[in-house]
Amino acid sequence: MKVAYFDCQFGAAGDMLLAALIGAGLPIEPWLTELKKIDLPANSFKITVDDVMRCTVASKKVSVLSPKGHEERILAEIKTIINHSKIAPEAQALALAIFQRLAKAEGKVHGIPAEQVHFHEIGAIDSIVDIIGFAIGYTMLGIEKSSVSALPLGSGTVKTEHGLLPVPGPAVLELLKEAGAPINQFQCNAECLTPTGAAILTEIAANWGEVPAFDVLAGIGYGAGDRDPGDFPNVCRLLVGVTSAESRRFMTETISVLETNLDDLTPQILAFTSGELLKQGALDAFVTPCTMKKGRSGHLLTVICQPKDSLRLQEEILLKTSSLGVRGHESRRLIAQREWQSVQLNGGEPIRIKIAKDLQGNLIHAHPEYEDCAAYAAHSGLNLEEVFRQALAKYRKS
Repeated sequence: MKVAYFDCQFGAAGDMLLAALIGAGLPIEPWLTELKKIDLPANSFKITVDDVMRCTVASKKVSVLSPKGHEERILAEIKTIINHSKIAPEAQALALAIFQRLAKAEGKVHGIPAEQVHFHEIGAIDSIVDIIGFAIGYTMLGIEKSSVSALPLGSGTVKTEHGLLPVPGPAVLELLKEAGAPINQFQCNAECLTPTGAAILTEIAANWGEVPAFDVLAGIGYGAGDRDPGDFPNVCRLLVGVTSAESRRFMTETISVLETNLDDLTPQILAFTSGELLKQGALDAFVTPCTMKKGRSGHLLTVICQPKDSLRLQEEILLKTSSLGVRGHESRRLIAQREWQSVQLNGGEPIRIKIAKDLQGNLIHAHPEYEDCAAYAAHSGLNLEEVFRQALAKYRKS
């Protein structure tokens, strides 16, 4: 599997991420050929790729040159441009997803539906080319999964079509919040992360903050921003490599583990809360008896979730319990490949079988789903253990 790590501890913008792809091995001429397939007027933009230095770090700099003017487009217009472009379907899908994510964030900031958002700076040709160009390059490199570092906020103000705004801009903050992106403590009195950069990174991030376990590191790219502050390299760094599924039996993934100690909730409320958290996206939620300070009996509520859902579910725990604080940390786990099959016993409703396999497709174990077996047992009059046995036997014969 080809994987990537976007090290954006000093910031990111669309052109910087695009330049990092080129530095990491994206072939320029085939990429430029694909860019010509974008449904924009002929000669409406020109691309330059230059070698530059940023605080002694040799980097790539991509510039999209286009006639300057007052350009704004709504989401439907940008979707039309992408859909009419003769680029790879995977690149089309990624570009559409990035713009949709950005429109949703802008709409929330301005209190309007995403479809009514008027893109100003991002509606300009250079920003459209940045995003579509990134989508083309990302798919051309064959990257299947990406991790992204914690991101900086920056500080100060930035001039926009909406007037002077604080850094980071409201849309950037909304994008980071929705994705559950971690924030680093890098201090910079400037805009470090643009809306375009934030939209791209939050769309492609499968994991946050963790460098993948590369078997082979195949490419390294440094994408430069416009400024060269001198005291730090204004670049984003990209690592591209390969992880070999053949050398591992199981996948790894990063999860968030949330915990809080409770000593004043009834069992009914604890059970209800666990169920509600599962409905709202938790991967698991369970309660462990514990002894708290002063020797009081209590319960440890543990919730496992995707990192992007961590902040939202921590808030839910605070709202739904008497907790005054929720601990959270990221953890790695090995996971089996999971799939479902169904079997049918004597004309009854299908019973689902949860199957676990390793990365080579070898069966690890199979287990009938409790709810389905319980429903069949109630309907047929068989005891539950017998239903489990028959369902598993039927699966093994299939």
